Amino acid sequence: MDLVETGGYSSAELIAEAQSLALDSLSLTDAVRIGEATADLAAHKKLPVSIEVRLGSWPVYHISLEGSSDGHDSWISRKWAVVNHSQNSSLLELVKCEELGLSWYEANKLPEDAYAANGGAVPLHVKNQGMTATLIVSGLAGPDDHRLAVAGIRAFKTGEGLQE
Repeated sequence: MDLVETGGYSSAELIAEAQSLALDSLSLTDAVRIGEATADLAAHKKLPVSIEVRLGSWPVYHISLEGSSDGHDSWISRKWAVVNHSQNSSLLELVKCEELGLSWYEANKLPEDAYAANGGAVPLHVKNQGMTATLIVSGLAGPDDHRLAVAGIRAFKTGEGLQE
């Protein structure tokens, strides 16, 4: 397994993490606040990232922080495509294939120019509804993008770092 790409995560660990991130509900305002919570964490650490939240395919929040680049938008779209296709985080999809010794692109018969099986896109699941939105981070190594997205969701869930 390529630890640079997967961050040493296992699929079992990522599945358990996803279950812990499930939300009771998700409104448009909540989706924006998840983006804001993630941006607050990134800004505090001066991370050069772009962050987007999509309800379905609709981008409802987008910010590019100092040091980020317009190339992040392509990564955001391609990572989102992986989540939209699989309903799993983009990192989980990569890790599952790495554990089997497979290329995600070959296993799914999908092109790399339209999909990015790399960490940073995390589905927002609502209990008893399934996936309703996606939080996408781009600008760091895939596992670090994933960790920032997870931290943003957790900050939203606990109310930490949110400005009223």
